[in-house]
Amino acid sequence: MQLNDLHCFTVSVLRGGRGLIARTDGARPTEPIELFEFETCPFCRRVRETLSELDINYVSRTSARGSANRDILIARGGKAQFPYMIDPNTGTEMYESEDIVDYLHATYATGRARIRRIVGTPATMIFGSLASAVRMKGGRARRPRPDQPAERLVLYNFEASPYCRKAREAFNELDLDVEVRNVAKRSPRRPELKARGGRMMVPYLIDPNTGTEMYESDDIVAYLYATYA
Repeated sequence: MQLNDLHCFTVSVLRGGRGLIARTDGARPTEPIELFEFETCPFCRRVRETLSELDINYVSRTSARGSANRDILIARGGKAQFPYMIDPNTGTEMYESEDIVDYLHATYATGRARIRRIVGTPATMIFGSLASAVRMKGGRARRPRPDQPAERLVLYNFEASPYCRKAREAFNELDLDVEVRNVAKRSPRRPELKARGGRMMVPYLIDPNTGTEMYESDDIVAYLYATYA
């Protein structure tokens, strides 16, 4: 295993594999949820893990330091605090990661036990912050992107995958928004990916602007930098 892969894998270990297995016991949103977030934020990670576990797609409005999306969020929500969720299906918008997690469980699952909130919040702060300290990539955009590509890129992903993490870091560093299609274990969306790409492997990138589709995290990162840097 390469050092970079091992480094990414360490973050997954510190988070206990959260986001690895999907639940399928609730409704799914018709329109993708939008999330202003960035890769090294431990509170953003907690929400991404929940989205992966609840098998919910979302649009990552990448908001690393230096991102143009930070000004957009300030204009919309009033402050540069992350994560910030927009659910167009219910008209709900909110800050605060634990409130967002509660909302997602209440709206798209069978609810969240109070004990999980009591226990989960301190654990998220401790292990999430430690994971961010171990892996700092994806915390700063190289330069603000005034305009996004004509069509949004798509990434098949699940949160616990160290290889998906490398691809998400590149999106943050390039200040590129991306539609994330979660395919954690047990996700009913997995056959969709296999039918499209020929195998169940993540990450898988779709760029409708160039007609490019590919597996392999290192190839995806190289492609994103060659095309959008």
